[in-house]
Amino acid sequence: MLLWEQYFQNNQSMLQQVIIEIKMLSGVKNFTVSKIPIYLIPDINNKDKEIGASFSWTPRKSFIDIEVPFGLKTPNGFFPVSILAHEFFHLILRKNKNLFLEIKKITEKNEKLFAKLSGSMLHRMFLEELLVSSFIPEGYLSEKYLNTKSYTFTSRPKDLLSWRRLIAFKSREMAKNYINNIQQIDKKYLEHIVDILKQ
Repeated sequence: MLLWEQYFQNNQSMLQQVIIEIKMLSGVKNFTVSKIPIYLIPDINNKDKEIGASFSWTPRKSFIDIEVPFGLKTPNGFFPVSILAHEFFHLILRKNKNLFLEIKKITEKNEKLFAKLSGSMLHRMFLEELLVSSFIPEGYLSEKYLNTKSYTFTSRPKDLLSWRRLIAFKSREMAKNYINNIQQIDKKYLEHIVDILKQ
C-alpha cells in the first residue's frame, strides 16, 4: 500500500486542478479536500485487477475508500486519480443543496424511466452517477487533465458502466462547453442526460 500512497501523493497537484473544475461545475466554493480522509484498502477478492472506490457522506463526516486489488502495481497513467476525483465529485455535489435537490426532482419526475433503468440502485444515485461520469472518469474532464481516452459508445447499454460510457460519449461537447465556459451544472444539463436515457 505504500507505493499506492506515494502514487496519490505524487499526483496531488493534478488532483487539485481537477477539483477546482469540479467545484466550479458544482457551484461550490468552500470544500477542503484535505479534510476528507482517504482510506486505501487491500482487496484480496478482486478478480478484475482494477482499482475501485466508494464514498461515505453524512453532514458531519465523509470519507473515501479506495480498494486496491492485492498485487496491483501503480500505473504510469492517471486513471486512479480520475477514480478518486470521481468520488470527490459526489461529495462536492452534496455541498450544493439546490443542485442536489434538482437531481432528486428530475428523478421523481421521470420515476418510471429510472425504475426501468436503475435496477436496485436508488434513482437519484443512478442519475448522479451518470452526471459525475459524464465528466470523470469517462468524460471530458479526464480527457482534459488526466490524458485519458474518451470512449466511443453507440450500442444499447446493459449495465451501469456501459450507461456511464454512453452518457459521457453523448455529453462530451456539452461537458466541454460547461468546463470551458466556467458554467455550473444546471437543470438543462441534467435534462440532457434524461433525454439520452429516453432514446
